[in-house]
Amino acid sequence: MPEPSQDKLYATTLQTIGAVSKLPVVRVDREAFLRKHFGDSEHIDVILEQGPQAVYSVESLRKKANSLIKSSVAKTSMVSFASGLPSNPAVMIPAGGADVAQYFGFAINLAQQMAYLFGEDDLFDGGGQLSEAAQMRVIAYLGAMFGAAGASALVASTSKVAGANLGKKVAAQALTKTAWYPLVKKVGAVIGVKITKKSVEKTITKAVPVVGGVVSGGLTYVTFRPMGHRLADTLVKNLNGEFDVELELNAQFAALVDTEVIDAEDVTEEPTETA
Repeated sequence: MPEPSQDKLYATTLQTIGAVSKLPVVRVDREAFLRKHFGDSEHIDVILEQGPQAVYSVESLRKKANSLIKSSVAKTSMVSFASGLPSNPAVMIPAGGADVAQYFGFAINLAQQMAYLFGEDDLFDGGGQLSEAAQMRVIAYLGAMFGAAGASALVASTSKVAGANLGKKVAAQALTKTAWYPLVKKVGAVIGVKITKKSVEKTITKAVPVVGGVVSGGLTYVTFRPMGHRLADTLVKNLNGEFDVELELNAQFAALVDTEVIDAEDVTEEPTETA
C-alpha cells in the first residue's frame, strides 16, 4: 500500500485539529489561566495586558513551564489509561479514533498553556472557534512538540512576541498565497504522520486485555513529557530572538519534491528531552 501523500497528511492534520478544537477540554482561557498562576502578583495588570514575559525572566518562566508540563502529563496519562481499557471489538476502531482525538486535544491544551506563559495572545476567538491564522499557530506548536524540522521557524513567524502581525497578514490574502504556506504544509504533513501512527497504536492497545490500559498510559507518559519540553524550549528561543532560519528550496527542486511521497524521517529532527 502506497504511503499517504503530503496533501493527504496535511488534510488529516487539519481535520483532526478541527475536530479536537470542539472538545471542551481543549480550550484554555488566557485570562483565567494567567489569573490562576499569577493572580497574587502585584503586576497582574501588566501580565494580562502584555504577558508574563514582560514581568518575569525567561529563565523563571521556563522553570514554571516544567511544573505545568508535569501536571499536564499526569492528567493525560490517567485519562489515557482509562480509555485504553478493553472495549467491544465491534467499536474498536472508532474508540481508537476517539483516543487519538483526546491525545491531540490534550496536546493543544498544553500548547496553549505554554504559549500564554511565554506571552502569546488568545488562540481561540470570542466564539470559541479557531481562525485560519490560529490553525497555523496550532500546526506550529504541534510541529515543535514533535520536533518537526522548520516548526521553530513557523513558531517565530506566527508569534506575537516576535513582532509578527499574523492576523492582518493572513486576512489580507489567502493562506495558500502567504509566504508561510509551504512550511505550514510541510510541518502539517509531519503531524499527519504522527496522527496516523497514533491511530494504529491506540487501536492495538485497545485489543490487549487489561494490560492495554497500562500500555496506553505508559506510552502517553513517555511521549507527552518530551513533547511539552520541546515546545517550551522553542518558545524560550523565540523570546530570546534565537530564530531558526528556514531555507527556501529553489523552484526546480521544490517542484520535484512536490511530486514525491513524503518521508517523515527526512523531515523530523532528532528528539531531545529536557529534564
